Amino acid sequence: MVRRSTRTRSTPTRFGYTDRFEPYARKPKRETTRTEGRRYVPATPLTLPTLKEKKTQLKVVSVDLCVERNQQEHKTSKYKVDNLVLRRGQPFHLNVKFDRDFKPSTDELVLELRMGSRANVTKGTRCVAPVVTSAPDHDDWGIKVESAKGANVTLKVFCSSEALIGYYNLYILTMSGGDEYEYESPKELIMLFNAWCKDDDVYMADEVKRQEYVMGEVSLYFYGSKYRIGSSPWNYGQFEKMSLDCALYLLQKSGMPDSSRKSPIQVSRVLSALVNAQDDDGVLVGRWDGEYDDGISPTTWTGSIAILSQYMKTRESVKYGQCWVFGSLLTGLCRSLGLPTRTITNFASAHDTDGNLTLDYHYDENSEPLDDYDEDSIWNFHVWNDCWMARPDLEEGYGGWQAVDATPQETSNGVYCMGPTSLRAIKQGHVYMQYDTKFAFAEVNAEKVYWKVFTKSRKAPEVIDIDSDDVGCKISTKAVGKFEREDITEQYKYKEGTELERIAVREASRHVRKAKRILKNLVRDVDFDVDMAEEFPIGKDIKFTITMVNKSQQTRNVFLGVTGSTVYYTGVKKAKVSSYNGTLPLKAKETRVIPVTVPASDYLPQLTDYAGVTFFIMASVKETKQPFSRQYDAVLDKPDLEVKTEGPIVRGKPFTAIVSLTNPLPYPLTDCSLLMEGSIIEGAKRVKAPHVPVNGKMAQRVQLTPKTAGSCDLIVSFSSPQLSGVKAHVTLNVKSA
Repeated sequence: MVRRSTRTRSTPTRFGYTDRFEPYARKPKRETTRTEGRRYVPATPLTLPTLKEKKTQLKVVSVDLCVERNQQEHKTSKYKVDNLVLRRGQPFHLNVKFDRDFKPSTDELVLELRMGSRANVTKGTRCVAPVVTSAPDHDDWGIKVESAKGANVTLKVFCSSEALIGYYNLYILTMSGGDEYEYESPKELIMLFNAWCKDDDVYMADEVKRQEYVMGEVSLYFYGSKYRIGSSPWNYGQFEKMSLDCALYLLQKSGMPDSSRKSPIQVSRVLSALVNAQDDDGVLVGRWDGEYDDGISPTTWTGSIAILSQYMKTRESVKYGQCWVFGSLLTGLCRSLGLPTRTITNFASAHDTDGNLTLDYHYDENSEPLDDYDEDSIWNFHVWNDCWMARPDLEEGYGGWQAVDATPQETSNGVYCMGPTSLRAIKQGHVYMQYDTKFAFAEVNAEKVYWKVFTKSRKAPEVIDIDSDDVGCKISTKAVGKFEREDITEQYKYKEGTELERIAVREASRHVRKAKRILKNLVRDVDFDVDMAEEFPIGKDIKFTITMVNKSQQTRNVFLGVTGSTVYYTGVKKAKVSSYNGTLPLKAKETRVIPVTVPASDYLPQLTDYAGVTFFIMASVKETKQPFSRQYDAVLDKPDLEVKTEGPIVRGKPFTAIVSLTNPLPYPLTDCSLLMEGSIIEGAKRVKAPHVPVNGKMAQRVQLTPKTAGSCDLIVSFSSPQLSGVKAHVTLNVKSA
């Protein structure tokens, strides 16, 4: 006899599995018949055991999953789900109660974990654990009877370090006196990667780093430009039910082969594809044109839970996201599956569309940009991820951090995803290695080539300047154990200008086609320098200076062109807000300082939510043909958002948070709202906020109820049509009573 139940399960479809959240009733088995030649033969009738035989058969009455003990030992007690969550490669315990005394000498016992309705040993979806007397090898299953007191038995279950990631059904099979019995636990188990297991491909030796990259719930992402770096908090919420449900749902939705679920390589690649909605109805729709009326501005989001809750509720892609949202979502989903992951930011990040490792910029005879000629671009910053894993598919030594990118930029094997690509391969210029190493190498190491196009004649374009060290700057991530920036540039590339860096570039260039470039050896006797301020408050005029020094003994005439444009963070221009060009004489040994001012009234109407203004500065010396070309980014500083609390903060009891902001703009802020998320509250909370007049201050009171005790985080985001992406992060101590 078999104990069966009607409950939520997953069934096979062309995607691998249907939505496991839809219940179905399993059909009862029926007797079958067979034919021998042309003669019809009825099936052999089922022989029921006698009453005496029934008494000897061993049956399971109940199974205690030892949830508290197992999740404490597996470091999964933070998961807010009803299922037992385990990390593979690590033993777990069960207390089994039988209907009679267990007799080890005569009672045979086997435990099985099965994934899906067509579990198969060869695919890894059926895991058979027989009784063993000692711990099996790391990739084997087994059960050891730790204690047997009458009908109560404690089992220690040894789990393979290559177990598939996902939901399992637990079965206990017994055989006594020739009769077999199968018990099915009414609750499923969830298996995750295990960064604590030396035999797991995601093993990370440092406990402090494991706490950061697996267990850390709140982090920072960095934005701005290489000249001015800002940070913003993000709530990953990887232990929330919504996060783990979504991560496992995406694996099911992907249609990936069952056997691929054991590989962090394939799991990270699949998640990077399904976090974006570009070609597979994934979690988040990307948009970069500033038009968000039918969704939410990417700068508004404070964490993953609000996005994942909407997606799992509607099963429709959420609007809208940009790179830091895609990257932060992927970090949380990977950590929820136990895969060590960090969010990283690359400043001056190249988007090399033609794969030749160069970024080509074109200008006319008057040094005016020819945007229609430019197919490549440099994003002021770009956020992606690093996942920690072994790479058995590559040569030895290429494991460790692997770059993975969920932002839909270019396709990889026909799908919008990138990676995982080894940071060592990127650093060494080994662009031929899996996956997408050439694209990742260009993001941090491409050269900028400036061309002059002769629009009024048929003369061939000529190279006027080459910049080899302006891409891939100040690559950043949150420091381990601290809310500070850590510079990890040297994990991605050798120091600019060193021999090792040049060797890596030459190695990469061997594997791509590059346009022939000729740059004449020119006399360079005029120095140029641009002095940008450290801060540019939004709503104030932008001011900076250009200094030219003539080091020669002769007069030099310098043609100077300066163009300022508001831009999206991807480097795409929105509108020109300032322009100057003219020829300036420099006497022998003369130093000349040229001030540049852009009034706030000129740039504010054209400002994007990124709040950036980019200046292209081009110069050429008439007598020597010496060129100078640079791009400088001014990211405007938004006002501070302050969060204070009133009264004691006790779990389960409401308290008041006061959120305040001062308006720095010359017009009122209307249709204001707050979005709040963090470990201190359940889910995400949206609150309407009052209008903020010119030079006025908002102080919005919000009631919150802490769901847990201890150190808890709260992230608040302010947004309005006039100003968005203003955020605050506070850590609060919640008392238990």
